[in-house]
Amino acid sequence: MTIRLVAFALLAITFFGGCQKDPADFANGNFISYRHDLDVGASARDLISSSKYKSLTVELQYLSEDFRPDATVIAHFKSMLQSRLNKPGGITIIEKQIQPSQISFGVSQIRSIEQTSRTEFTEGNKLSVYVLYLNGYYAVDSFVLGAAYRNTSIAIFGKSVNDYSEGNASKKKVFDATVLEHEFCHLLGLVDEGTTPQSAHKDAANGNHCTNHNCLMYFAFMDTDHSSQYANGLASVPKLDSACIADLRAAGGK
Repeated sequence: MTIRLVAFALLAITFFGGCQKDPADFANGNFISYRHDLDVGASARDLISSSKYKSLTVELQYLSEDFRPDATVIAHFKSMLQSRLNKPGGITIIEKQIQPSQISFGVSQIRSIEQTSRTEFTEGNKLSVYVLYLNGYYAVDSFVLGAAYRNTSIAIFGKSVNDYSEGNASKKKVFDATVLEHEFCHLLGLVDEGTTPQSAHKDAANGNHCTNHNCLMYFAFMDTDHSSQYANGLASVPKLDSACIADLRAAGGK
């Protein structure tokens, strides 16, 4: 049986936070977090608690039906948000297909797509998050699976996710859900990226990730070439561990 590690890391490309899938690259020391006024984690408490914003709208846009996340993935994602975020006004997910379509995407292109296509913004007591499913790779590195690149913005590189899925529909659902939920939790400030840890569980060697190998916020999760490992479908998606949940609760979450 062949075992692989699928790794996540904050990749410092200008102010773009990405998650990387090649664990061998972690030895070169190029992966560090980059902070600025609108960076990942800056809106963590607003996302987690109800003190300022009572509801959350997630605007999920995709460039091709082939890379649109399955409805069960969206349901799983929404359930995770409802279980951890304190939003008494509810959580709404809006989906829409947009253009353009291309092979790879750089930082400026991703920002431009958001600027011209995003329609949901924070207003009143509603907070909004933008999720963009691309039908290509990250232009600088095709190993990047996803990125939390602004305080309320996420990009998922569909071609990279599909490459790992290897044509296995169940496997793709697990990867889609894991990458999406992992990146969203970076927006929530886990771990120590805007949300204060309540215990010592930050994996300093691998950026803002959790030391627990079984946690959603661990820098990697186990993958296997055997499709039987995905027979349970989305039940295979890692969950936040008790330490990460304690951090969210301390910040006003559930």
